[in-house]
Amino acid sequence: MISRMRTLDDLPTPCLLLDRAKLEANCRRMAERMTRLGVRLRPHMKTTKSADVARIATEGHFGGVTVSTLKEARYFAEAGFADILYAVGFVPSKLQEAAAIQDMGVALTLLTDSIDAARATAEKAARTGRTFPMMVEIDTGDGRCGLDPASEADAIVALAREIDAAPALELRGVLTHAGQSYHGATPAEIRAIAEQERAGIARAADLLRGAGLP
Repeated sequence: MISRMRTLDDLPTPCLLLDRAKLEANCRRMAERMTRLGVRLRPHMKTTKSADVARIATEGHFGGVTVSTLKEARYFAEAGFADILYAVGFVPSKLQEAAAIQDMGVALTLLTDSIDAARATAEKAARTGRTFPMMVEIDTGDGRCGLDPASEADAIVALAREIDAAPALELRGVLTHAGQSYHGATPAEIRAIAEQERAGIARAADLLRGAGLP
């Protein structure tokens, strides 16, 4: 018989610990601010990987979530989340896995910064008679992935055109993640990175609009 765990020292690691009151307060503050700004809130669930937390984080909003693996996507699909953004550059070889999640009644949006990957994904999806929404990943200073709207404007438009023209894909817009914000040591530094992120993604969106793309 296993005795009930009573202290933090008894918990197996790794183990996620949350202060529920703080969690709910933070999620409520986030949701209220997004509502005031007219923003559709889609929280990223890669840290908690918890459907219970996701329900708290999406309360009062449309219920979409963001994930970083298809395994996470399947977990949240099984928990009833029907609008999921897979926010990692899509690898066409994972199309079958993505299709299985789509078959669960999920609107699964994919992401890419590669015209070759977009073309291969479109070809594979077409062979299965499927259509996937897809976003263009934009680099706003993190330097890890995505296309730079300042130096790669033509590539962004070309990729967006490739997605928009593919019958098996639907251009859903642009996406960015300023991962460099994790290294901001002061509020001023974080605000500066946030402005860099905002300006970069707005510039990318303007590139698409200027090219007559959604």
